[in-house]
Amino acid sequence: MSRQRLSCVLTSAVFVTLALGGCDNPYPPMPEAWATPPVPTHTPSTSLPTPTAEGAGAEGSLLAAYAERTARQADASDSWMLPFQAKAMIVELLIAAAKDDPQRMNQLLSDHARWGLPDRRELRARPIAHDGDPLGLEFLEAFRQAASRFGAKSAFSCAPLQPGWQMLAATGAEPMWCSYTSADNLDIIGFRLIVEKGEVVTDYVGFFEQRQPVAIRVPDAGHPPNLTPYVKMPVSLSLPQLMPDGSNPVIEKKPAPAPAPAPEPEPEPEPEPEDAPIPVEPDAAKQPDDAAAEKPAKAPAKQPDDESAEKPAKAPAKQPEAKPDDAGE
Repeated sequence: MSRQRLSCVLTSAVFVTLALGGCDNPYPPMPEAWATPPVPTHTPSTSLPTPTAEGAGAEGSLLAAYAERTARQADASDSWMLPFQAKAMIVELLIAAAKDDPQRMNQLLSDHARWGLPDRRELRARPIAHDGDPLGLEFLEAFRQAASRFGAKSAFSCAPLQPGWQMLAATGAEPMWCSYTSADNLDIIGFRLIVEKGEVVTDYVGFFEQRQPVAIRVPDAGHPPNLTPYVKMPVSLSLPQLMPDGSNPVIEKKPAPAPAPAPEPEPEPEPEPEDAPIPVEPDAAKQPDDAAAEKPAKAPAKQPDDESAEKPAKAPAKQPEAKPDDAGE
């Protein structure tokens, strides 16, 4: 009896604890006023980074070449289309970097823009803007330093697209890659452009934070994506036409034809007996001469011509007229 009474007491204590705990508010109390998060600010630099490498030449750096340019309006890129305005997008990025303007830079980037090494595999990619750096100032400073290493007339190129594949980049189905390359091909700034929400934006920027003295290859990181889109051809579900004998040329495979039988060997000629008579050729005099046999027959006599056959007979000679003197004689 005491055991049952003890179990009842314990059960009652548990229910009382749950009832009291359920009445408490599990959430923290509502604050009387919400604190406004601080707005990140940035004071643009009035000077450009010191040019190095090819940027220290007489032509100046790539970043300095766009320092005096004026940026387009924010809505100017609404009508842009890949691949035609790819260079215009990259020029706007360089203008924003030269002016040290992170707000304008973020307008030209995608929602999940990244930066890393100049490789289409996007090695060491990390977000440009994150909670610790909402303006992407780390990327902006590194990008300014990298653009100062390139000359103002550095080679610019974009991955060529065939005319039939341009619509894939224009509709956002495929990205487009462009790059600046140094004269020795050791320094590269790569850009991956896409169409996001109907606008052309930059999705990835790759460059070396420090200039590399030799070419760097990373073969164990997998294969890079194709520069040109891979188009899958539709599969035909229609059956092929049947052959004249009713067989299917694809599904039904005819057996290989049997090899032709080897030809039978010709019988060897029987040897002639030794006492056989020797054949004698007929007398040459009795045989007609081949020249005489082949001599053509004598041509027939020549027939008179048609003109001589139709020629009338010659008229008789005219008799002389008798004179009176002759009659008297």
